[in-house]
Amino acid sequence: MSFVTFLNQHQVILLFLIITLGYLIGRIRIFNFSLETSGILFVAMFFGKYGFTLNHGFQVLGIVFFIYAIGLQAGPSIFNISGKHSLHINSLVFFLLAMGALFTVFFSRFWHIDMKLAVGLFSGAMTSTPGLAAAQEATKSALTSTGYGVAYPFGVIGVIFFIKLMPGLFRVKIKDEEQSVQKAEEEKKEEVVIANVLITNEQLEGKTLQELDFNRITGTVISRIFHADQFIIPSDDSVVHVNDIVRIVGQKSKIKAAIPFLGKKTTRKIPEVQNFESRKFVVTNKEIIGKKVSDLNLRTLYGANITRIRRGGVEFAAEPDQFLRWGDRLRVAGDAAHMEDIGRLLGNEMKRLEYGNIFSVILGILIGIGIGLIPFSIGAISFRLGLTGGVLLSGIILSNRGKFGPVIWLIPAPIINFMREVGLVLFLAVVGVRAGSQIFSTIQHQGFKLIIAGAIITLVPMIVIALIARLKYRFLLIELFGMISGGMTSTPGLAAGTSMTESQVPLVMYATVYPFAMLLMMIWAKILVLF
Repeated sequence: MSFVTFLNQHQVILLFLIITLGYLIGRIRIFNFSLETSGILFVAMFFGKYGFTLNHGFQVLGIVFFIYAIGLQAGPSIFNISGKHSLHINSLVFFLLAMGALFTVFFSRFWHIDMKLAVGLFSGAMTSTPGLAAAQEATKSALTSTGYGVAYPFGVIGVIFFIKLMPGLFRVKIKDEEQSVQKAEEEKKEEVVIANVLITNEQLEGKTLQELDFNRITGTVISRIFHADQFIIPSDDSVVHVNDIVRIVGQKSKIKAAIPFLGKKTTRKIPEVQNFESRKFVVTNKEIIGKKVSDLNLRTLYGANITRIRRGGVEFAAEPDQFLRWGDRLRVAGDAAHMEDIGRLLGNEMKRLEYGNIFSVILGILIGIGIGLIPFSIGAISFRLGLTGGVLLSGIILSNRGKFGPVIWLIPAPIINFMREVGLVLFLAVVGVRAGSQIFSTIQHQGFKLIIAGAIITLVPMIVIALIARLKYRFLLIELFGMISGGMTSTPGLAAGTSMTESQVPLVMYATVYPFAMLLMMIWAKILVLF
């Protein structure tokens, strides 16, 4: 039995051999340049050239894990992109693909390339399998898949190398951009402060906090009341009087606006008492996920208040209308005797944040596959989101939602990262082997003319759009990593970008433009067939 036959019969061994060698090759650095995870693709292409094959099921499994992980990571923050910025992003992606389509028409006419073959070149150069499916459905010709096979390898390689070379071409340090993003995010966060206020507003005399609706109106929280030398833990029925001292917690601007309503700031301190405690809890009880802070009614039941919420590294004042999410860190101030009861209500099980729910992962992916099978139509053009589009959309929506029914969709970050990495290496291994088995024979029969056309369709639109985005709209390079790889529907390109930065910006950008780019690819494929 030959070595090739043995490995082809033992697919798992072959798969792990390619991945291991790919990682070793990817770690080699030349002039501060390395392939990182993308080294797997090149090793796989070498194996594919010499007759090795990998089961397509590995690729399907890899792509659903990789894309779903991206959706989970990007979902909670994807809708934070401003409308103006989003318009620029989608416009650039539109022109990126439109430019690729125009080059396709040009080469079809200039070099007399059959459009059935050219539209395959377009799909391969843009590394879009859904685009190939749409084109194949329209042409019903083997030439389309041949064109895809010719252009796809360089489409993958071209995006990887361009993204890897971008910091040098634009003379930008990624660490500097990461720091600027972090600084901008910190500037958006308003500091949560505490103030002791002497009540001097006589119109408040004798009114309860429920009557004042203080928390809802001011966006701040009264965490303590000091009345006639008596310490009071606020509840809805708590009455305020002139000359009371209250401690309020909230964002700096809201505290500033709330003080005149109550009276004036005082330097007097509210004395601490033995039965008062301030403690942190983590929300892990799925029964309260999605409920408002006011729905818990902690004041009445336990004589305590939720004063602050920390979510995703951001801390803000707890307002009555705030919805609770899985993993929220809450600061609760109140009666020490009830802290254990409050902990049981909130869950407060840190270990549950370290382990994912495999059921929610599998169910979320299954929902995404179902979404991808649903047919849509825009006028005369019919399409499906496909496997990757449906799974990505599922991950984005479910993670943004957080909880639906009894299922918690949010997964701990370390598990998402591991799932993304496993999915990526499986995908790269199979794609590389399949590309390696096709590209050399296709070049021999079709000539380098098709390779050159595919390379230009890949590179020129990327370069032009990157220059416009950088010079005119001042996009950061870490934003361009995600926008270009998403616009080119290139998961290996995204892997190349994310390997150079610790920021989540490329992931968010990729998930933002990917569905739009995929839909445009299908539409352009249908249009090109008409020429």
